[in-house]
Amino acid sequence: MKFSEPKISSKHACFEKGAYASKSAKYYLNNEFDPNTIKKVAVIRHAALGDQVITRPFLVEARKFFPNAEITLVALSTYQYGMPSDLADRTVVLHGRDKKGQVSFSDKMTNFKEVGDQDIIFDLACTNRSYWVNILNKAKLKVGFPYKSWLHGKLYNVAVWRSDFSPEVETMLDMLRLLGHTPALRLDFAYPDHQELVNKKTPYIVYFNGASQPRKVLQNEQMKTLLEAAIKKHPNIEHVFLEGVKDNEKGEYLSDLSKYKNFKVQPCLPLDELLAYCAGATMVVAPDTGVRNVAISTHTPTVGIFYATVPFRYTPRYEPIHFIAMNADASIPTTTQILHTMASTGLLPEAT
Repeated sequence: MKFSEPKISSKHACFEKGAYASKSAKYYLNNEFDPNTIKKVAVIRHAALGDQVITRPFLVEARKFFPNAEITLVALSTYQYGMPSDLADRTVVLHGRDKKGQVSFSDKMTNFKEVGDQDIIFDLACTNRSYWVNILNKAKLKVGFPYKSWLHGKLYNVAVWRSDFSPEVETMLDMLRLLGHTPALRLDFAYPDHQELVNKKTPYIVYFNGASQPRKVLQNEQMKTLLEAAIKKHPNIEHVFLEGVKDNEKGEYLSDLSKYKNFKVQPCLPLDELLAYCAGATMVVAPDTGVRNVAISTHTPTVGIFYATVPFRYTPRYEPIHFIAMNADASIPTTTQILHTMASTGLLPEAT
């Protein structure tokens, strides 16, 4: 009796739910796709500091999965602070709102075409500008996670689903998982590491109260109340208010707290210094903001204050050191709630 050889199932595009792939994309993935032969990969990301930071693990893992590819980062002129160009081979900066009125439609089209033909495009932006990049490109795979489902099959031939309960960085990495890659369990941001830099001799907590949108931050009065209560409750640790670049992120209103020896205001730091400073902290307490994501990227414990945005989409699950102060009705957490969340981390001295 003659037995046929067992069919080996490809792990590429192997899913039932949670993703989309067109018939042609599935055929390509299961019959032709080989990550070692991919020569051109573009990663599109248009966002402020926090979203730039969480793109880093994707670029690190894409480098591992496509060892022979030139990786192009497609950024935006209005969002260049923290841009992870150090992890790409080349960077193309598209014209943003800051160029409005300065460039013609023809100039914009030329700018979009600067990306060049790619084998694969990973669209981590899903904006009008990124749509144009996809439309004008001949890439075999165009992978995205659009909010608009009708774009599946129209613009993207591969897509993964977004969820309010899945960290965005994990959703982005699902694009690589779908293709057969297994990302590192402890994400690699290629940044300084808290485990190596944490200051145990003179521990300190960093507080930040700035964000790209004012609705995300606490009122000055509550921030001052929180700081004073934390200073008194945990006298054996230094409490540092970190200033931002904007006028409303300065700490003049906290001058009364200078009477406490374990409090200080830290002026705004350049990004490289900010990374090391966050990595050395015992904890970073902040709303949904770029500095919180910087702390997450250095594997520093965080307490996130959430009420204006959904918390789970921006809170990692791969290491149990990130905590959330929130209410189910999206009301602003009280000072008592935030202090309780900080104490529940187990990282601070016992309350007095």
